Amino acid sequence: MSAAGAESGPGLREALAVWLMWGVVAAMVFVTYSRLPARDFYNVTGSGVSGGSARVLILVGWPISLAAVALIWVATDRLLGRPIVRRRRMLVGTALAATVLCATIAWPGVITQSDLDAKPSNALAAVGVALAAALTVTAVRRCGLGPHGIRGRGDRLALGLAAAFALAALPWIFANAGIYVGDVPGLGGVFMSKKILPEPGHPDLHAVHLGNHEGLDGWLLAFTALVLRPTIGQMRPTRLRPVLGAYLALMFCYGVMVAANDGWHEQIVKRGWTSHGLPNVITPGFSFGWTVLLVASAVVYRIGYRVPTADSA
Repeated sequence: MSAAGAESGPGLREALAVWLMWGVVAAMVFVTYSRLPARDFYNVTGSGVSGGSARVLILVGWPISLAAVALIWVATDRLLGRPIVRRRRMLVGTALAATVLCATIAWPGVITQSDLDAKPSNALAAVGVALAAALTVTAVRRCGLGPHGIRGRGDRLALGLAAAFALAALPWIFANAGIYVGDVPGLGGVFMSKKILPEPGHPDLHAVHLGNHEGLDGWLLAFTALVLRPTIGQMRPTRLRPVLGAYLALMFCYGVMVAANDGWHEQIVKRGWTSHGLPNVITPGFSFGWTVLLVASAVVYRIGYRVPTADSA
């Protein structure tokens, strides 16, 4: 990937596509959690419109806020690329504040898998995501969509593989719509979904419960990183460019590992084929999984998200 050399900042078509994708997922979550009883889901107690709204708030906190951090700085770099930018410090301050707000999801207890009911602290990340959306809208209005992203053969291959993974993600996609994939003719024999596999506190838990799944979220985070990859080469040659490139590489590897862990557990471990799970990296920590994640992210950054400088090109 080579630098575009433009001083106007990255194009915003990819950013808008990412916002649309996450908006569709949020709408599906709202509808599904509003129309079905809480007992059909995992670790939620609310139902109806309030239950749907609460679950969307959790979704905005994780994983949408992780994607929003990248979108914040894509829009900010686009705005800073204008010939004349008023209130430059205010713009950067807003972007920093939005990033910090999105990062509050990492604070212990803000979001836990054992309790997916919304809490007041979840509103902080939601405000950060709202600021990210506002920055994107402002960038589009003031600077236009900008140049088209240039995708090489590697980009097209990666996106093709990510799209092909949608087949493996079918149980989560249907569950997000409130449907067991086992009820779909031809798919029940391929994927586990409706079999009752009790867990502590969940005596009637299905192999793939209805509602949102971390596996789907992980896949979409990885897809987000792939969609935004061309914007790195369009960014202005500042310190922000390698930082955002490294973040996208980390997001890609994080999403892949989260999706792989969930899929392995639901479709392999729950069939009894093995009792060994894959590393759980949802929560940052000093662990083998995070060591693997950071090493993989460094390799992916070097191969796919690093923009060569003029001296190294």
